[in-house]
Amino acid sequence: MAKLKILALVHGQMSSHTVRVLAIAKALRLTGRYEIIFSGDGPYMKFVEDAGFEWIKTELVSKEELYSRIEQNLATVYYTAKNYEKYFEIEKAVIEKFRPDIIFREHFREFAGVAAKISSIRAFDVFVQKATLSPYYHFDFRPEKLPEWISLFPERLLLLAARSIENHFRRKNSHYIRRKLSQLGLDKFISIDGVRPDLTLFPDAEELFELPDADRRLCKHIGPVLVTGQDPVPQWLEEYKRDGRKKILISKGTTGEYDQTNLFENTFNDRKYAIAFYSVQDRKINDFYGCNKFDIDHVLPVSDLLISHAGTGSNYLSIKHKVPMLVFYDHFEQQINAIELERKGVALQLRKNHRSRENIRTAVEELLSNSKYRQNISALSESISRYDALKLAVEYISAGFNDYIKRSRNP
Repeated sequence: MAKLKILALVHGQMSSHTVRVLAIAKALRLTGRYEIIFSGDGPYMKFVEDAGFEWIKTELVSKEELYSRIEQNLATVYYTAKNYEKYFEIEKAVIEKFRPDIIFREHFREFAGVAAKISSIRAFDVFVQKATLSPYYHFDFRPEKLPEWISLFPERLLLLAARSIENHFRRKNSHYIRRKLSQLGLDKFISIDGVRPDLTLFPDAEELFELPDADRRLCKHIGPVLVTGQDPVPQWLEEYKRDGRKKILISKGTTGEYDQTNLFENTFNDRKYAIAFYSVQDRKINDFYGCNKFDIDHVLPVSDLLISHAGTGSNYLSIKHKVPMLVFYDHFEQQINAIELERKGVALQLRKNHRSRENIRTAVEELLSNSKYRQNISALSESISRYDALKLAVEYISAGFNDYIKRSRNP
């Protein structure tokens, strides 16, 4: 039986986004039923190469442009006339070249979903997306990136109007692509964010991000896709384990925007705690362990607290190892994460204008001294352990494609 062809589309400038798609692609490859090739560009395509996949170099909108638009609009937005025509043609050319049965993409490859719908190939469109960026998830708090005039409204009123406000921003951000979809005769595929995929996989736990409005046939939680081993095991790990002080791991990850090294150095200069500091750039700090890149999956199990940017990878690893969190979000998506973690009683968050030495120490002492945080995260960890994300992804893609073929033959 001939193998089904999968085109995996990633933005290789985004580490976590790339490795999530890659991890699922590797699981699909193990079944022996698929031929898989990647499309993308950026430094993290090296992970694709190391895993033994071929890939097509594809021009993409820059990481800087994507993040600037997210910060301004609370969603990924590059649906201008200029960008639409350029990147739509690029995606269409990639799909027509490989002629896949299935495209498997992350949310920075939106135009591939459009191209798949109008192509004569009509590939099954599988989308892996953070639940918080989905049109099915609605915030019920005041995002820091909302326009300043919204702060004039009382918080309670904003909570009541949250869904309408978010819908307004999403529709405003996606009006161009929705108009183009309508012109292409794809009205039935239009969603509030543009094109509706045939199957969306959420690498999130429903315990954190429930999607009450989601179509359960087309949208599936698979649980966290935990990818580790990209950074080295620290040589100082045994020394860190033997350190008799309370242990704090600080990690700003690869998407933490703001360098707060000086703040952390000043906050913990009294050596009361043993500090392991994950840093993208090497920088020696007296009495801190690390201060470079290392595999936090080895350090978290022996730590008492994680201070992080509320990135998805850090959050779920911390939940896995039952370690409470103090979170400093940078992006809108991370603010949503921070809100939900605090609501679950597994973390405290510090808003951007509250990040001082005194506030950090107060929060740290609360998290370390109050046993409820450890109890709450232990319970959450046990609940989330029910997911087998890669197995579920393979099952949903296989079943979804079979259903898609049946519906195509019997519209």
